[in-house]
Amino acid sequence: MSSIIRLAFRNALRNKKRTGLTAATVLIGTAFTVVLLSFLNGMMGGMTRDWVDAFGPVRIVTTEYAEREILAPLHANLPETAPLIEQISSIEGVAHTAPMIKTGVIVSVGEELGEDPAILTGSSEEWYQKYLLPKSNFIDGAWLQADAKKEQVVLGGRIARNLSAKVGDSILLMGKTQYGSMAPISADVVGIITGNSVIDSRAYVTLETARWMVDIPDGALEILVYPTSDTRSDARSVSTSVQKKLGDEYTSTAWMDTDMWKQQLPLMDSIQYILSMLVVFVMSLAIFNTMTMSVLERTGEIGVMRAMGQTRMTAVVSFLIEAVIIGVVGGILGAVIGSVPALYLEQNGIIL
Repeated sequence: MSSIIRLAFRNALRNKKRTGLTAATVLIGTAFTVVLLSFLNGMMGGMTRDWVDAFGPVRIVTTEYAEREILAPLHANLPETAPLIEQISSIEGVAHTAPMIKTGVIVSVGEELGEDPAILTGSSEEWYQKYLLPKSNFIDGAWLQADAKKEQVVLGGRIARNLSAKVGDSILLMGKTQYGSMAPISADVVGIITGNSVIDSRAYVTLETARWMVDIPDGALEILVYPTSDTRSDARSVSTSVQKKLGDEYTSTAWMDTDMWKQQLPLMDSIQYILSMLVVFVMSLAIFNTMTMSVLERTGEIGVMRAMGQTRMTAVVSFLIEAVIIGVVGGILGAVIGSVPALYLEQNGIIL
């Protein structure tokens, strides 16, 4: 066997240019695959981080709300969140909870009713400080003031651009209560923030202001639950524990079990698999071409070796070992070269 391996090494080095070209093809293909998959992982990681921070690793709503959410049934709310938060906080593995109200509004500058839609978001000061503001940058202004005498609002960048609104403007937020009546709020713009597509498409008010609009004095539409561990896969076990604690009247859903992510995660896995197979196919063609030329060039040599007693299998194995050598060398170098940008992309993705 050692003689076959030595023969394979010698044959691989016989035509250095062709062997180098094939190894370079494998190297580039491997590096490209590593970088591409890492970019996709980084992109998916960024999407999931933004989603989890904005919508919560675990989300608690009433069962009626979960069944009819597409209709935005404000009446199917959590009328009192304090007792529920106390129960949820006692569950092992729960770090933070946040009552949340998200409702559609029509936004306009001044007192005239406009046509620009937005999602009005109201939550606790802790949620804003811990999960929203670290992901945001202020274009202008500052955050909501606790002791303000007039209603205040912070606008996402896209909404501010659509309205041509600036800090200091008075805007009208037209929503509705859980009973269906109109609920207008006039508020001063104190800040404009940007971050991601979710942040840019919302208007932010205090929880008390949002409660007044939807007429839920002590409640919310949902409660977001954040596990103690930063590992987002722990959300499912925490969700199960919360569901057992609260019973069938409420629905607890981990982020990866939402309808959107049930479709997106298998799709992304399929895309990664297909891209990997395409690159492997191209590299295989390059090695196949090299080995075909090598066999054709050595027809006479193979005949001499067979006449000296070399078996057919020995000849085949020597060429297979030669192909493996080229593939392994190119693959290792490609993985090493591709790992540097790959690690960065997996952690950060690409910020556009």
